[in-house]
Amino acid sequence: MLSEIRWFPREPEVRHALSLCRVVDASTRDEWYDLLGVIRVPVRPQTPETPHDRLRDWALATLRAGGYGFGRYYASLSTLDQDGEPDKLIAEENINWSGSEALVPADRSTDG
Repeated sequence: MLSEIRWFPREPEVRHALSLCRVVDASTRDEWYDLLGVIRVPVRPQTPETPHDRLRDWALATLRAGGYGFGRYYASLSTLDQDGEPDKLIAEENINWSGSEALVPADRSTDG
């Protein structure tokens, strides 16, 4: 029936966010994540650079600006649930932080 109009409910908008956590008691049975902050970001499929591409840079800039101390940190890009909390993981980065820069694991290879 062409004269009939039907309205379909819109699908809920999927919201995305970057989040940063401090890893407490890292590498132990008691390890847990202290959520330091969440920032909502737009994700547009038509743009070549996505928040996934900028995740590590964002996390390092946030650690520098926030004056965070030595430790392990976890950054992620995820969807947000109805309460604005991180939900489905899209990308993640683990960062060992010296207090001023990211620590890089030592090269364990030996020559001859």
